[in-house]
Amino acid sequence: MLISIHLPKTAGNSFREALMRTYGADRVFRDYGDWAGFDEPFANRRREMRHAAMRAKRDELLQSYEVIHGHFVADKYLGLFPHADFIAFFREPCQQVISHWTFQSSLSVRVSDVNKEEHAEVKYWRELKPSLEEYVRWPFYRNHQSQFMGSLSVDDLAVVGLYEEYPRSLEMLKNSFGRDLGQPHYAEVTKRQAPPFEVSDELRRTIKKNFEADFELYAQAKEQFARQQRMLQFAS
Repeated sequence: MLISIHLPKTAGNSFREALMRTYGADRVFRDYGDWAGFDEPFANRRREMRHAAMRAKRDELLQSYEVIHGHFVADKYLGLFPHADFIAFFREPCQQVISHWTFQSSLSVRVSDVNKEEHAEVKYWRELKPSLEEYVRWPFYRNHQSQFMGSLSVDDLAVVGLYEEYPRSLEMLKNSFGRDLGQPHYAEVTKRQAPPFEVSDELRRTIKKNFEADFELYAQAKEQFARQQRMLQFAS
């Protein structure tokens, strides 16, 4: 089973579309609705219940799907299948933080894919209308990318992808799994936020203070990506 952790604003929508084109839409299980990355008591309880319910569907997942992709904490699927390859894309933390704030600020309403409940994150956003600086200091989103990794480390991933190296990441996946994901194609939401965001020195310091683990995670991901590239070059 291929387990693709969709960290927000890391080209995950583009990658999901590539997976569906390659494996077939009916063989990709899209797991959204956990409210992952939102560290708040109600959201945390929701995740616990959804994790338990999903693990009870192990046999159904094995029979019907080759890929699981979505917004979930990696631990949800750890040890569930006889064999599983975990993959994830990462993004420079300042760019990821600003992209997430920009995206959420543009939404007026969002509902969960599962039961049409209003996403708790959107409710907070609509009521509090945070500025970028306020959002960076919110406790709910500290180390946003790291939250999705759960107890997994970068070294546990079969393949590490980078938002900034999306085409080369797809090529690496092709070599690792023998599945050609085709030419890079970007989802509309990715294309709308393609140019890098400007980051002042003051904002960078504030983000780094509140997302320190994400900076460490991204540095590790870049190192692992470079190692994977060297291994591919050596093998060829």
